Amino acid sequence: KNHSLPRMDLNGMDVARKAVILARLSGLTGIELEKMDIESLVPKALEQCSVDDFMKGLPAYDEEFAARVRVVEETPGSRLHYAAKVDVDKKLVSVGPMACDASHPFNNAGPDNLISITTNFYTRPLVVQGAGAGGDVTATGVLADILLCRQ
Repeated sequence: KNHSLPRMDLNGMDVARKAVILARLSGLTGIELEKMDIESLVPKALEQCSVDDFMKGLPAYDEEFAARVRVVEETPGSRLHYAAKVDVDKKLVSVGPMACDASHPFNNAGPDNLISITTNFYTRPLVVQGAGAGGDVTATGVLADILLCRQ
């Protein structure tokens, strides 16, 4: 990741791209980034400024976001997570801060990436969890995809 551009980590597009892939693998059609509900963590006023101005201006929004967290945490064990939701029945994909109750697998994921799948058969979520990619894992995945294309 390019950490000199912090907005890239906070605008939700990385999560949204992964959600598009999952939605398409789930059989949904017509799911496009441009049509999705993506809530960026980057305040509108800071979208186009320099990185220095962004970093200086961000604390002005801390209390507003902390208030959202407090509302969620009024329910014991609940937490706010930045996540994607693919609702196959409603044919909707959304990305942004989501309240998760105490039993939700996201609350025990730590730094790992996690996919929680609930279906008619998996009323207790099926969880796929693991470390985020990074350079080596990404390169291995790309190589695996290239080799798969050769078959």
